[in-house]
Amino acid sequence: MIKILSILPLMGLIVLLNGCKSEDITPKFQNNSRVIIDKAKSIDFAQRNVNNEGSITITGKSDKIFQTAKIKFHSSLSGVSTDWLTLAIDPKTNEFKGKYSLKAGGYYPQIQLFNDNKLYTDTLLSWNVKVGEVLAVIGHSLVEGQKPYTIENFDPTWCDIIVWQYDGAINNYWGRLAEKLKVKLNVPIRIYNTGIGGSSSEQWGLSAYGLPFQHPFFDWKLRYPYSLFENRLLNEISKTGLRGILVAHGENDGLLSENNIVESTKMYIQKTRDLLDAPQLTFSIAKSNTGGTSEPILKVKSAQKRIVAEIKNTTLGADLETLIGEKYRWDGIHFNSFGLEQAAIRWDESLPISYFSQTIPYTPK
Repeated sequence: MIKILSILPLMGLIVLLNGCKSEDITPKFQNNSRVIIDKAKSIDFAQRNVNNEGSITITGKSDKIFQTAKIKFHSSLSGVSTDWLTLAIDPKTNEFKGKYSLKAGGYYPQIQLFNDNKLYTDTLLSWNVKVGEVLAVIGHSLVEGQKPYTIENFDPTWCDIIVWQYDGAINNYWGRLAEKLKVKLNVPIRIYNTGIGGSSSEQWGLSAYGLPFQHPFFDWKLRYPYSLFENRLLNEISKTGLRGILVAHGENDGLLSENNIVESTKMYIQKTRDLLDAPQLTFSIAKSNTGGTSEPILKVKSAQKRIVAEIKNTTLGADLETLIGEKYRWDGIHFNSFGLEQAAIRWDESLPISYFSQTIPYTPK
């Protein structure tokens, strides 16, 4: 979950940054003026492109009049610190704004505001910006998560986990995966946990195109569940960029035919690529089911193999089908605490460094 941090004057953040790789900064000036970042208008996380860079946007204002403004980015997790850069200003609203290309890494911005060519405020923000890897999730309750089982053992400073904004939404095990990827790649990680409990591959596929189906709580006329994912895709992910999508369906697909599973998956993959105009966007398909050799399970396993073989730009995701039994799943389906940790390990294993160098990310136009 993203933590909203208050803005601190420069001296108040020195302790926070001790031990980080950013340089030691001593302020020349300090007073009671405030620098306020408009987080709704700023883009604080960007998917890195093939050149290991990404664009972030800073928007904010001050409670005092200023005539010019500058910004500098101090690297803390890999990255490359910048020189002083110009912020555009609107004198009528006391707002400033800038868009900047940064090397992959995590940064703390420092902002200086001037009046009559005199520096009157010099503030290093506790709010940070990140250029790294962005992933999203498609699946049912196994990936959405079930209370009280969740893992919070990860670095929230450089690992962003975005969940649905409703009561009951949890991090699940994605924070642990983000932590493992952060350590492996040495860049910040953001994961959108956009799994939706109770859903199947068929409902995701049909709802992507507004086609009818029967379900006790998904309204096909509203294109649920896919439209919920689509809204986040268009309103947030389209601005940050995206490396790929992690898919874990299967436990709810046992009553579907093999062809239905494959074709439904093709539908929501195609819809997602069309919405972003990203035909090469990678989908990682987990081996996800409750295990065993019954006919419904074998059908799901076969379908998942076919998806990777038949749909372009798909890769094999985590092997979750061997995490079965009470050791891993508290009710035979959903992971307990030990199962969550193992699922994070399996996803990490399915995303080697070569995945990030060989796949083509979606970056905003």
